[in-house]
Amino acid sequence: MSFEIIGSREKSIAIIDAVEKKNRKKIASEIMRKHKNIKGILMKASARKGVYRLRKLRLISGSKNTEVVHIESGCRFLLDPCKVYFSPREGTERLRIAEKIREGELVAAFFAGVGPFAIVIAKKSKAREIVGIEKNPIAVKYFKKNIELNKIKNIIVIKSDVKNAAKKFPKSFDRILMPLPEKAINYLNEAIKCLKPNGVIHVYFFSKENEINSIKKKIRLKTENTKIKFLDLQRVLPYAPGVFKYRIDIQIR
Repeated sequence: MSFEIIGSREKSIAIIDAVEKKNRKKIASEIMRKHKNIKGILMKASARKGVYRLRKLRLISGSKNTEVVHIESGCRFLLDPCKVYFSPREGTERLRIAEKIREGELVAAFFAGVGPFAIVIAKKSKAREIVGIEKNPIAVKYFKKNIELNKIKNIIVIKSDVKNAAKKFPKSFDRILMPLPEKAINYLNEAIKCLKPNGVIHVYFFSKENEINSIKKKIRLKTENTKIKFLDLQRVLPYAPGVFKYRIDIQIR
């Protein structure tokens, strides 16, 4: 069966889909036998929900200590998947974004979590500064620890709701990331107010392939008082049968 691994060669946690109770121990034992670095098996026990995008995870084998250091693109992320949102499958997307950053840009990462986008950008680009905005206090704690872990000097962490934090940065940023696919479009006006002329917003959303034009219409309605230009569309990951996570890049004119 397929499963996610979060961690490193020293210690990792595997996250599996829900399975029948009679099969759990056997599956966990087989995974841990093949992957010696996996010290615990967690099973998905709910869908992601709530403002912090968390799902219930049930420990079915191994250590109760589910805190790990995940290594990606030369960056290290301390986190506990039971307490914060983190997707190890988005490493390639984080690099794609870092490659788009121009030297000297001021970047904002809305819904920043434990800092994966902000930290990869700081390590892999020549951004002048990155501002990470995150509401979950546990994620903020890990975000700050991860900045220290990666010895980064040009990230500012703000513990706040995006709607409140955005008011403090009128026309400040060259680029804004919005990696909250369930609701990012609803925060477009906040992003626009923070953006410099000709700045770019990276908006994430879930969609079927044949519904992309409907998403674009929704974006135009949300930004009807602003001139925008669609720059790029990137399919990021499969989400559900026939549904994908996408990123659309929007320039504000």
